[in-house]
Amino acid sequence: MVAALTLFSGGSTWALCVTSLLEHTSTETPIVVFDDAGPSEIAVEELAEIEKTAGRQVFYYRQPKNRGVVGNLNTAFEKLAPADVIVLNSDIIVGPEWDTRLIAAARSRTDIATATALSANATIFTVEGPESWKLQPPSVGEFAQIATKVSAASKQVRPFVPVATSFCTFFARHALNVVGLLDEEFSPGYGEEVDYSLRCVAYGFTHIAVDDVYAYHATGESFGEVSLNWRKIDNDELVNRRFGFWYDWITEFAADESTPLDRVRRHTYATIHGLTIAIDAELIHPNLTGTFEGSFALSRKLALHPDVQRVIWVAAPDRVHPLRAMLREAKVDTIEVTTLGDLYARRVDIDVAFRPYQDFTGATWPALAGYARRNIIWMLDLIALQNPHYADDYADFSAKNIVARRGWDNADAIGVLTPHVEKTLTAYYSGTSDHEKVFVLPNGSPESSAATQNWNLENPGIESLGDSPYILVLGTNYLHKNVPWLMRVGLRLKSLGWEGQFVFAGPTPDTGDSSQLQNDLIRLSDADCFNFLGRVSDSDKARLISGATLVASPSITEGWGMIPSEAIQYGSTPISSQGGGLGDIAPEGARFLSLRDDAADAQTLFELVTDLPARQKQQELWAAKVQEYQWTDSAQRVVTAAFDSLLRHRQFRLDERLRSKVIATGGVSVRRRLLDQSVVVFPVGSRRRTALKRVVGRMFE
Repeated sequence: MVAALTLFSGGSTWALCVTSLLEHTSTETPIVVFDDAGPSEIAVEELAEIEKTAGRQVFYYRQPKNRGVVGNLNTAFEKLAPADVIVLNSDIIVGPEWDTRLIAAARSRTDIATATALSANATIFTVEGPESWKLQPPSVGEFAQIATKVSAASKQVRPFVPVATSFCTFFARHALNVVGLLDEEFSPGYGEEVDYSLRCVAYGFTHIAVDDVYAYHATGESFGEVSLNWRKIDNDELVNRRFGFWYDWITEFAADESTPLDRVRRHTYATIHGLTIAIDAELIHPNLTGTFEGSFALSRKLALHPDVQRVIWVAAPDRVHPLRAMLREAKVDTIEVTTLGDLYARRVDIDVAFRPYQDFTGATWPALAGYARRNIIWMLDLIALQNPHYADDYADFSAKNIVARRGWDNADAIGVLTPHVEKTLTAYYSGTSDHEKVFVLPNGSPESSAATQNWNLENPGIESLGDSPYILVLGTNYLHKNVPWLMRVGLRLKSLGWEGQFVFAGPTPDTGDSSQLQNDLIRLSDADCFNFLGRVSDSDKARLISGATLVASPSITEGWGMIPSEAIQYGSTPISSQGGGLGDIAPEGARFLSLRDDAADAQTLFELVTDLPARQKQQELWAAKVQEYQWTDSAQRVVTAAFDSLLRHRQFRLDERLRSKVIATGGVSVRRRLLDQSVVVFPVGSRRRTALKRVVGRMFE
């Protein structure tokens, strides 16, 4: 293997080119300069000085007379036979390990004729660099950092390309020997590598791009500007005369966003510049408690991630101002807020759309997901999809399931809170490449503490607690939260001699609540130890947690379960079931509510409420465990999934009719979504077909 560096006059990038080559080329790859008898005296002197500084020899050959790029390269191929040859322009800059990576890619298959690096300016191999490069080339050190970042992030896809572009390109000797050298009818240059590449294709050879090698390419310095465009036009016409399919092939290939090359270029661009992530802000609202806390905390960490350039919240027009005000109040200036219509009007390039919660009835999500290059859904749990009790009626339940399943099909990646949710999703849904695109995306732990806060109490029920000890249960009063069972166990606890109270704080939903069971139990037991406060403010919640003897989470199932983390945040002691995700995040050695034996669980509670060392041990175990979950780590998982999805085939591109409708109106109903997108057609007479007809009218007739 030999690196052949072509030279005519040098140019402004010459010294940088030679310096980078001597610094970053393996000693096993000799470098030979082929001087095409140009005005290169100064360039040769610069080369000699750089050689001395680097302590490495560069071999030098000067043509007897100018032969043009084509003739000069053919001389290199002839004199360096039988070696493989890497052709290098004099206006490039390379990074560490560039040659070893290029060689490894070129020799990864036996049918490869050429392997070309990605570059800042190189036709179909182009991945644009920083804006500053348009004014002046980067230093060798600056470029080395970016090239190293690209190579480290690369998955070595080595995508197919129709042709090579010879600026930093491996030419395999077996192809040169079989097909022949460059055709000097293209002299002095332009089009010769296209002609050569297509001749190789005719023989069964292939060409690849090398996605773990990134080179700076200034362009224009090899030829100067004299007659540049006319020469290219004439030579392009010669290629078209020889290969009638060429124009259509390259035009279609360059426009196709589904090719591995396009995916590699997008991935590399995001690696260099950082990701642009658009977050569906439909449910980012303080009243949605855990959903809000998770989406807000993750958004903030994503905006601070070093591999993320922009984070944009996308909301309905009437929510843009409140969201901006919320960010100002939280002193967050790293997140933008805008509408889908504004994104579309300005053609903002979005790498990844992210919905940080389930998509059951999302108004703008389909259009946002289809507009971005890739989309990711964060699946918090599947409770509402598996439990018709929580729906208004069966039609509502069925519609939510259809929307959710379509969202999964269309998603390029699906984050799930815990392994429990992953298993549930796998059992409930088996879609396209779901094993590849599902990843665990846990919550982080609360980062702020309010242990010494002066509480501003808003709920008068809190004052009535006085100094009485109490067990606190937080959360929306759904049946799966298992409050009636805990009340039943609580009566047993009282019979053991504990004189405290049970406090329940959280809203009651319109459907699927346990209020009737709770009222029946209170009426039958005539107990006065149960205190229901309803929804409480953040300040009241913090006060309640900090004053509780225990904070209990008796849920049958949870996607995650934030309550134990909040208990630790405010200095209290958690006790939970191992239901669903709670079991995944629970510490070994802690005490749990088994739900198997009321008497045993009452005894567990009694030991904790009466034994301070036992509570302290329980708190220490949970405190150590919740520290394993950090929002910074969760943000990293999203970033990793985003980059991985950019390299996979795109799952979803929204129909233009629906996208236009959403942009024009700011949203679209579930009914409209079902009408305008492909829907699974169920057999005549099936229950789901009947339910869907109630939702979407005559769509199945």
